Amino acid sequence: MPAPIAAKEPTEDISPMRPLLQIALLIVAGVLGAVAALVLLPSLLPGLAASLLGSTPKAFWYLARASGFVAYLLLWLSVVFGLAVSSKLVRLWKGGPAAVDIHQFVTWLAIVVAVFHGLILLGDRFINASLSQVLVPFAYVNYRPFWVGLGQIGFYVAVLVAASFYARPRMSYRTWRTVHYASFAVYLMLTLHGALAGTDSVLLGVKLMYVVTGFSVYFLTVYRIFQAVRPARPPLDVKPQSPARTRSAR
Repeated sequence: MPAPIAAKEPTEDISPMRPLLQIALLIVAGVLGAVAALVLLPSLLPGLAASLLGSTPKAFWYLARASGFVAYLLLWLSVVFGLAVSSKLVRLWKGGPAAVDIHQFVTWLAIVVAVFHGLILLGDRFINASLSQVLVPFAYVNYRPFWVGLGQIGFYVAVLVAASFYARPRMSYRTWRTVHYASFAVYLMLTLHGALAGTDSVLLGVKLMYVVTGFSVYFLTVYRIFQAVRPARPPLDVKPQSPARTRSAR
């Protein structure tokens, strides 16, 4: 009797769905969007000057807060799709074949919005952060430096995990999967960053958002672990009936 063939992991044949040039252009678009908000908008739209460049400007702070929420929700959606792909839940959805593409694209979209979220803070006079403080983890010390720095580290690890899709042909599946496990640490770090460094975390709606998204990732992770440790069912050994026996049964 031949030995059974080991089933492939659902993520074993994953390859990057988007050209690297397209991802680079997406990141450049996020950087240019932040530059436009910092430099061009006050000059092109003088009506915004009072809010952007006044004695107590708040527009940059509002943009930073809003983009932070968007980046976090995109990251959560990326993690959900990743867990759904690895645990085979996407087979229950008609759009399952597109789930891997959505997972990868949403991951990069979250990174682009996070770039905007960090750079737009350069325009806020109350925070008064320099470019090096935005880019270097734990360099900003004026407000909850540990939780801010944790978010910066989470961002860089997220870029590493997303870039691993393009290095997949050059590394073993086990190595790639180990790198990809870092996405759980990314989600945890950025959740703590948003909840403990975000000024809106005292609001009930924001608390509910973190609870719902956090528990959804937790339950999907537990389900994924059960799927991994559950022994595979042996294939059914069904013997075809002979034509004579089939005719006699009629």
